[in-house]
Amino acid sequence: MWAYVDETGNTLNNLFDEDQPLFCTAAFITKTNFDLVAKANISAIAKKVGVAALHANVLGVAKIEQIAPDLLKLLKKTECRFFVSRVEKKYLAACKVVDVYFDQGENKAVPWSVYWIRQLRLLLTFKMAKFVVTPEIAAIVWDCVTARSDFTSKKHFVQAAEAMLHNVQFVPDARSRKIITDALEWAIENPEEFSTHMSKKALRYQHSPNFVAFTNLLDGLQDASERWKRSVREIVHDAQAEVEQVFATWHANISKPELANVEPLSWPGESKPFMVQKVTGSTFRTATEEESAGLQVIDVVLWCFMRIFSGKEIGQEAGKLLNWITHRAYQHDFSFEGVGRRVEAEIGKIMDSDMTEEQLAKGHKLNTEMEAQRQALVAAHSVRKAGEDIEDVKRW
Repeated sequence: MWAYVDETGNTLNNLFDEDQPLFCTAAFITKTNFDLVAKANISAIAKKVGVAALHANVLGVAKIEQIAPDLLKLLKKTECRFFVSRVEKKYLAACKVVDVYFDQGENKAVPWSVYWIRQLRLLLTFKMAKFVVTPEIAAIVWDCVTARSDFTSKKHFVQAAEAMLHNVQFVPDARSRKIITDALEWAIENPEEFSTHMSKKALRYQHSPNFVAFTNLLDGLQDASERWKRSVREIVHDAQAEVEQVFATWHANISKPELANVEPLSWPGESKPFMVQKVTGSTFRTATEEESAGLQVIDVVLWCFMRIFSGKEIGQEAGKLLNWITHRAYQHDFSFEGVGRRVEAEIGKIMDSDMTEEQLAKGHKLNTEMEAQRQALVAAHSVRKAGEDIEDVKRW
């Protein structure tokens, strides 16, 4: 199968543009090489409105309304599906705060379950976003992870942690206040233990909505591949100069054929094992709309979707086109609303179920063991750090 991918704009690490709260990536997925089999058809549709290639921003609502019936007729003859990955930038900022300060692999004061069990990590993310993280704090954390130097990164790291510590008082439950306070105090005392800085500019783009949407997209393509029982042959992405290499490198790393034999990872709280490899054996290239009929299709489709997401109107014929596509589309919604809906459904099943005395006893035992482990890690780190301080004094 083939996938033709476009995104809504070169947002990169400009996360706080109020005029662009969402970032989207979309894919047009086909069982045949659409660029080869439909090049003449797309060219004819473009000529109908006096252009050489379909660019939705150039066409606007009126001309898209003219060509929508022709596009729909062509797509109905094409065995195809669509995938849309939506990223809410404010939600991404909240997730970044939790990943920076509460990663239990770096912050020894964080209980293992709070970060590594996905549902608990997401509950923490929602609490932090609602009660602790202000827009100003989120911006400081973003400056921390995108800073050009480690010195500047760590300065922002401590500054944001101190600001969040002041807001912990607003968290309604005592257990969460304790967890967050311990984590932030430990972070302020031990900033050197956190990998907040990436030296290469290209690597810092891995924080961007572009990259998050792209990784979600690859998950979507993998799911489509499994449904169709067909391997992904080629991914054609709209040319984006600054992130092309980042995308290409990530794709190359996770699509290696040798990863096909790697055992899936079983994760606590997850019913489906985590697959290390995605879109195995596929190729990745970039192109312009002029070079790809498939990219012209997804350019128009994504533009229409974004107007709907933004509360803007599209024409009646474009609406028919989008309605047909929606019934053949998969969506990944990386937003407070979308993720919250999924987590509520998952946790609701647990909260609505009765627990036996045996299950409660096992839970208490596990919590006790994890707390003992957490305290041991904190103590061991304190001993090691004290020893390093003594050695520094001796050298003086």
